[in-house]
Amino acid sequence: ASEAATPHVLAFFASEGFAEVFRDCCPEAAKLSPRALLESLRAEVRAAEYAHAFPVATHAAHAGGHHFNVKLGEEYKFLLNSYQAAVDYDATNHSGPSPAPPPRPKNFTDPGPLAEEQIFGLPPFANESKPTWAEASDRMNYVAQNMRRLNFGSVPMFGDATFIFDNDYIKDMILTAPLDTGLWEMVCNHSYVGFTPPYKFNCPAWPRPQTLGTWDHFDHTILTNLDVWRLKLNGSRTSIYEEARKFFERSPFGGDYSTLPNVTSFDVAKYWETNIAGNVRFPEGVRFLIGSFVPLFGTQDGRTLQTFAQTFGWPLVWAFTEFMEVQNPSSASAALNQSYVLNERAVDPTMEGSVALNATFPADAKASFNALWASVEEHRVNATNGQWIEWWKTLSGSQVRVAPSTASSCGGSQLCIGSELKSGTCICKMKGHAGQASAAVGVDP
Repeated sequence: ASEAATPHVLAFFASEGFAEVFRDCCPEAAKLSPRALLESLRAEVRAAEYAHAFPVATHAAHAGGHHFNVKLGEEYKFLLNSYQAAVDYDATNHSGPSPAPPPRPKNFTDPGPLAEEQIFGLPPFANESKPTWAEASDRMNYVAQNMRRLNFGSVPMFGDATFIFDNDYIKDMILTAPLDTGLWEMVCNHSYVGFTPPYKFNCPAWPRPQTLGTWDHFDHTILTNLDVWRLKLNGSRTSIYEEARKFFERSPFGGDYSTLPNVTSFDVAKYWETNIAGNVRFPEGVRFLIGSFVPLFGTQDGRTLQTFAQTFGWPLVWAFTEFMEVQNPSSASAALNQSYVLNERAVDPTMEGSVALNATFPADAKASFNALWASVEEHRVNATNGQWIEWWKTLSGSQVRVAPSTASSCGGSQLCIGSELKSGTCICKMKGHAGQASAAVGVDP
């Protein structure tokens, strides 16, 4: 499928409609031939961040169901998928048989398992409401590919912290869909009873049988992702060229990270879903962690995330998500128009994994960080949005600020967590600090 799609991608890159928007958003990259652009895009896709958001504590989850959290990570020393987390919860919290699940509406089908079985070809559970550990272990971890260089890496609704994986570790486990498959099930397959989508995808862009991509073969994903997000608004669909502009202007082809254009709530959701068919072991499968500034900074959950990073020797960076985690647009129109910059990251100087980087921290970096933490801890309960913005300015102004690493900036090195915002210097792990030895995986619950 990927090879068959290549001529279509090249023809699209050679089209006048694409050339017009590409010259506008990415003038330097617009000088590339279609073939050179495709080769560069492939390199950037493989160098991009692959991100999984998770709640630090169970109570912090914004999405329904069971989720991986720090407590599970410290116990098992690998990334559990949501079904494994549910089995662990059941074994931990019920001495006897689990209570019967609540009745579901007639014809109810959970879009997650349905996508996993129909699109990814995974075997169904014998009892969908109570999978076994063995059945749960056949499922995937959901991952967002961060070509739009969002500072949180993923979507804040999925948690208040994010894993950024080691690409060399996960590349042979990647299965790529051109969009969030749960959304596709709900909007295109209408599998979620009672759900009325506020928008309509261009569903025929990804016809049955849906073809997935891999690390090496994904050309067929490129145009499908752009085409499927041509939403039907006011009786007509948006242009694929406009979708291309939105994609490329936030990508490494769009230039300076500090001056990226805003993204909307919809734009944030337009990631390639690059799921990991396996359990990522700690520490070696993870490059670094991201903490969401407003929910975590100055809290006990924030300390828990720091301890988690310390335990496995990972660098930790903080991201300001501009209150996105607490904003819920009331309509499709509001979601289209609510925009965010999402290009602010600062390295936590108190972590051993951060100190092991080649970054040059200000002499008072730790003192400034700790003083701000104490101030936020004392005053965060009644803090206004304006106060949070000022606190973020204090943090980012006194710490090392980083942009996501790219193929063009850091060569896709998995030792690097990004490039220093002003100088462009790659911020990477120094020799002798590549992480701790792997610990054994936990036993079945």
